[in-house]
Amino acid sequence: MPIHKPDRVLLHHVPLKFVRSKVAGGGRKGVDAAIPLVPFIDFLITLVVFLLSSFSASGELLSQRPNLVMPTAANTDELELAPIVAIDARVVTLDGRRMADTPTLAATAGVERIEQLVQDLETLRRNWAILHAREPFPGTVVVQADRSIDFRVVKKVMFSAAQAGYANVSFAVNNSGE
Repeated sequence: MPIHKPDRVLLHHVPLKFVRSKVAGGGRKGVDAAIPLVPFIDFLITLVVFLLSSFSASGELLSQRPNLVMPTAANTDELELAPIVAIDARVVTLDGRRMADTPTLAATAGVERIEQLVQDLETLRRNWAILHAREPFPGTVVVQADRSIDFRVVKKVMFSAAQAGYANVSFAVNNSGE
């Protein structure tokens, strides 16, 4: 038996011409593909509108806790990008993570450190120093406190922030616009 050049032989015994042409590679694909541009443009416009509406150049707080009623003030400045310590009637949080219970902190009159808050702020400070090696550390923390919170809790939070190296404390308030 002589040696033949390898060729496609699968389903060549089928007597239908269109099957043989498809199997043998005779089927051709179209060279132009239709790209649906209208849905793509709609998606891009929606994405741009969403990004523009959620962008904040002024540094305002975008995530005010729903059960937090902040005080109002007439003389305000723009907020800087800094860790946010939120104090409401139930819990003290740092950037959304629970640090301590507010009733427990309000129960004692002495000034003591909130250890979890100090540790997390020191971690944020070390991370900032790694990312901004040539700049001096600003030491800014934003306190977002409910206006009905006992001052002893706010004092403990400020003391803990100072212990972690954050001496510049800013209070988040609602601008009265006067």
